[in-house]
Amino acid sequence: FQATLGVSVVASSKTFDNRLRFFKKKMQGLLVIMMALIAGQVTGHPHGAPTTACNTMFPLHKHHPQTSACPFETRPYQTEIFSNSSVRIALHNLGMVSGSSSGSSSSSENTTDSFKGYMIMAFEVPSENAVALGTFQVSSDSHTINCHGMQQNAATPSSKSHKSIVHLTWTPPEDFEGDVIFKTTYVASKKPFWMNQVSAPVRVRLAAAVADEESDTDDDNIVIIQNDVLEGKLIEQVAYLESH
Repeated sequence: FQATLGVSVVASSKTFDNRLRFFKKKMQGLLVIMMALIAGQVTGHPHGAPTTACNTMFPLHKHHPQTSACPFETRPYQTEIFSNSSVRIALHNLGMVSGSSSGSSSSSENTTDSFKGYMIMAFEVPSENAVALGTFQVSSDSHTINCHGMQQNAATPSSKSHKSIVHLTWTPPEDFEGDVIFKTTYVASKKPFWMNQVSAPVRVRLAAAVADEESDTDDDNIVIIQNDVLEGKLIEQVAYLESH
């Protein structure tokens, strides 16, 4: 009986040790995952902004945004477009406008000359409605994000390389009419970043309304032509009667 009991105790001890080692491995795996998540939040996202930034456009950094003047600008190439067209946008450092830069994209790591990350969205003016409008078309070094239940209405870089200029294309909703602004958060590196930098407004005119206006103008021209023809015939008839 004692021998049997001893074997049973040894077997139970081995089972406990195996379970303990299994538990330790599980905890180590969970710890690695948690550390990776924390590191991702502290050091930023190498593939651009996450969808969790849609509401605030705040990068997941343990720093405060800069209060100094932003060295970068969001510039639409047009001030007015139709709802069935698009507008091209440049995100660039201000030195490219003043002439201190050649105008080409740069890989410089100077924090005031280039940026590593950005997030851009378009909003109606006034922007009480916090839902980002329209869709972005991007190049291979960027990608779009789905925010606020919409599709491709935000854009962010696909790599953490330094950039001095990025070009994007924005298309409004087909039934939209009004003014929009582009808000951009720029991340120069892990620490310096500038939030919600606002572009000049872009007026979007409803394409259908413009088509109706052109149609009405054509109809008015037709009526004028018809009236001129009738008036000419009437003058000819009066002249014929007076001569007889």
